[in-house]
Amino acid sequence: MQRRHRAWAEIDLAAFRHNLAVARARAGRAAVWPVLKANAYGHGAAVLAAACEEQGVPRLGVGDSSEALELRESGIRAPLLVLGTAIDAELPALLRHQVEVGVHSEGRAHDLGRAARAAGCVLGVHLKIDTGMTRLGVLPEAALRVAGAVRDEAGLELRGVMSHFAALDGYHDPATLEQERRLRQVVADLRQAGIAVPAVHCANSAALYSADPLYGDAVRPGIALYGVLPPALAPSDALRPVLSLHAQVVFLKDVSAGTGVGYGSLWRAPQDCRIATLPIGYADGVPYRLGAGGRGSVLIHGRRCAVVGAISMDYCCVDLGPVRGVKVGDTATLLGEDGDERILAQEVASACDTIPYEITCSIGSRVRRVYRNMAPAPADPAPVSTQA
Repeated sequence: MQRRHRAWAEIDLAAFRHNLAVARARAGRAAVWPVLKANAYGHGAAVLAAACEEQGVPRLGVGDSSEALELRESGIRAPLLVLGTAIDAELPALLRHQVEVGVHSEGRAHDLGRAARAAGCVLGVHLKIDTGMTRLGVLPEAALRVAGAVRDEAGLELRGVMSHFAALDGYHDPATLEQERRLRQVVADLRQAGIAVPAVHCANSAALYSADPLYGDAVRPGIALYGVLPPALAPSDALRPVLSLHAQVVFLKDVSAGTGVGYGSLWRAPQDCRIATLPIGYADGVPYRLGAGGRGSVLIHGRRCAVVGAISMDYCCVDLGPVRGVKVGDTATLLGEDGDERILAQEVASACDTIPYEITCSIGSRVRRVYRNMAPAPADPAPVSTQA
């Protein structure tokens, strides 16, 4: 079969919908606000946002203003929240497209209020509390003052109070409980002062999969929706990987023992072997470290083949070993399943001393996204009544 793409990522929307349903079941009464930042962790934000809308999610989270505007341009109408910060130059477009933003200081609240008044509209904001991440957010002792500034700005409407947990293993780390305690106190103080808090949200994927019940009115899962859990948590059999990564074999070469492969000849053939070249490299998301010391492998004809030599910008090489009958045009799987074998993002991340988030987020724009199961499976028909 002729392959249409040099390298491609298959995105299984049925698996995404399944993971969303699992997250909703775990969240209980809390709403699930999917996080689609960094192009939905490399999976394609516009398509997944549309899938979220089809599933009736009440709000979507993005990392920055450009991501929010791209979703609006693609036709997404669901409420969008920029979880990070917005700079002044981005505000007119955010206001025009009714995108919610986080508030991190009293001065920022007044800046946002002035911009909203000038545009003749109301900007929905979420007060971000720094309970221990020490990145963005208002310190707890300043929360009441900043919330008062939001209340006093006619152009602003407080739609939530949020925080973000720092621990990699969620509630398995006592620090998460302490962060939650601080956020609870802030919310109690605000309500005692007569400031309405429409929604409280703080739980990410690590929190969602390490505690029951959860604190808050909404949860913000990211990586778990794509079938991956943070590395400090045990894998969940309930989750299904959404993305698989493939490339076709574009060249085959028989080399003799001692032949160097790739830049610097960092790998030399220990015996006569056959090398397959794949048109995918570090510019496409294959980690450079994967080519060092036998760290990486790919699946060809259902068998593992070692990645050999330094990863190039555009190509990588594999030693076919005992695998026979490989032809130009055959498929190599870098992430995913082939026969009884599979390679997960967690495995690649561990081999490269990084986190699985980086593996999927690094998949470049040259890798074509191919979407499977675009439409949800039809629901089972309702039983026909036999009563007269």
